[in-house]
Amino acid sequence: MRFVIKEISTREIILEVHGTLMGMEATESFEDQLRKLEEKNRKIITLNFTDVDSINSSCIGKIFLYQKRLEEAGRTIKIRGCSDSLLKTFQLIKLERLISIEREYHEDSDYHTDANS
Repeated sequence: MRFVIKEISTREIILEVHGTLMGMEATESFEDQLRKLEEKNRKIITLNFTDVDSINSSCIGKIFLYQKRLEEAGRTIKIRGCSDSLLKTFQLIKLERLISIEREYHEDSDYHTDANS
């Protein structure tokens, strides 16, 4: 698995996840990345799961945990981009009730680079 952090503006940061989020090592690495994003202090954290085939329950639990922590701080976490199977998993556990989920990821849609960041 591989992670890429993109600081796209002073308000938003994106974590691109590539590979499979399964097993203890993946869970620990994913949590480390979420912690880094939380420390960046951006209002919006976007997770791009376009290149993720599967995710374990521990990683889903980390998303719930960070969603709650960010919400308490007046911040947002959302998912933009995920496979059909991942979307079905998220719908099964009703994750969309807590987190905005968009099936498609469009790099140029609501994103803009803030040259002053």
